[in-house]
Amino acid sequence: MRLQTIIKENRPEIDAAINAELFRHDGRGGAGTIPTPPPRRNDAERAEWINNDEGLYMWAKAEGWPG
Repeated sequence: MRLQTIIKENRPEIDAAINAELFRHDGRGGAGTIPTPPPRRNDAERAEWINNDEGLYMWAKAEGWPG
């Protein structure tokens, strides 16, 4: 399966994983909060995250992406 197909079918899940990583901490030792509205992303940014984040990479491989 192509990476673009995986991204197209799973944008909300990918964005949720990215937001969880980006906003995990608030910089003062507390839990972070995701801004409202959440940041907008394009598919190139999502692909970059998949290629560079171990959790997203392994998830994409499990979805059938050959890597």
